[in-house]
Amino acid sequence: ISAPKPVGRRTRKPGIDRKPRQAYSAKQLERLEAEFKVDKYLSVSKRMELSKALNLTEVQIKTWFQNRRTKWKKQLTSRLKIAQRQGLFPPHYFPSVQQYSALFAPYYAAP
Repeated sequence: ISAPKPVGRRTRKPGIDRKPRQAYSAKQLERLEAEFKVDKYLSVSKRMELSKALNLTEVQIKTWFQNRRTKWKKQLTSRLKIAQRQGLFPPHYFPSVQQYSALFAPYYAAP
């Protein structure tokens, strides 16, 4: 009998090292958040510009935006569920991201 595998955890292949987690400075985060508020998706040229301005690699910029979009979408979903529980929307109603962003302004800028 084998022990159950932990739920939600991925096992890493032995011998594969991960890079240490990137700690962003307050200045870097402020600029990244400001850019995210303007546009949820970066152009290649904007990514290059941010990379140079913030002294980060383009991959770091791209990954930060991917992770931030994931967080943003989770926040939108959570707020919608709360609004539905409060009776602000019918249970079957799911507004588009643009509609939802407008409903909860100034928290989110429309993509």
